[in-house]
Amino acid sequence: MTATDRAPIESWETDFDHGHPDYAARAPEIWEELRETCPIAHSDRYGGTWLPVRHDDVSEISKDTDHFSSVSVLVGDFRPDQSAAPVGFAPPITSDPPFHQVARRFLLPAFSPKAIADLEDSTRSLCHGLIDEIEATNSPLIDASVQYTQHIPVRVIAKMLGVPAEDGDRFRGFIHRIIETPGVSHGVDYEDTLDAYLTRMIEARRRQPTDDLITEMMNAEIDGEPLTEQHVHGTVALLLLAGIDTTWSAIGASLWHLAQHPEHRRRWIEEPEIRQFAIEEFLRFYAPVTMARVVA
Repeated sequence: MTATDRAPIESWETDFDHGHPDYAARAPEIWEELRETCPIAHSDRYGGTWLPVRHDDVSEISKDTDHFSSVSVLVGDFRPDQSAAPVGFAPPITSDPPFHQVARRFLLPAFSPKAIADLEDSTRSLCHGLIDEIEATNSPLIDASVQYTQHIPVRVIAKMLGVPAEDGDRFRGFIHRIIETPGVSHGVDYEDTLDAYLTRMIEARRRQPTDDLITEMMNAEIDGEPLTEQHVHGTVALLLLAGIDTTWSAIGASLWHLAQHPEHRRRWIEEPEIRQFAIEEFLRFYAPVTMARVVA
């Protein structure tokens, strides 16, 4: 299947497809309709999947670790072996208790307030540089997503992981294939896949350790045991994919909102004290993360 030949949607109640362009165009409206007609929809696509749309149901499922597993957090044709629980293929997001807390705690220092503060100056300089490049084009029309937002998380995450920033286009290709177009065949050779890319990066660190998060993970221990190569591989994939996709989506959606609401844009400029709260509201309203769980 390609991105252009997805089967038409017969019914959002019994045949929904979260990867279909019609869904992306009006997802909130579809959820609202389903709350009235079929609050837990079902589809035979992707091997069978359900879509709860009421807050109480979503909350209950997310907290019920006895009946639901996080071993697969993306709805697609790929079905991971549930025997991989509680670690999963991309810890900690695919991990179940009690391992989830252990794997998450291991990563927290890299994302502590101090560690993030240390990245602020370089990130701010990056953003100003991107704006300077846009202004230098003297173009009356720009694509803020392509020319600005997509570059920011690529370069920041690349710096944290120690992978080449010039591989940005490659990262965007991984995200498009894995997250944005699930169930679509792209005919990509293995050497051009995320799995092959990360394998090369890890092998390079094994030969020549560097001062980056990949090397740190390869030398780390959890409960006195070194991280398995699968754990390192999965976590790096998570940081690369989820860290980039969610961030550029959040920034892009915020700019898209401000472009459509001049009154909010004016307040952003004239009332700098509200920016912190505005960012939190952008993240809430345009939440860039979707999660799935597998019936255990």
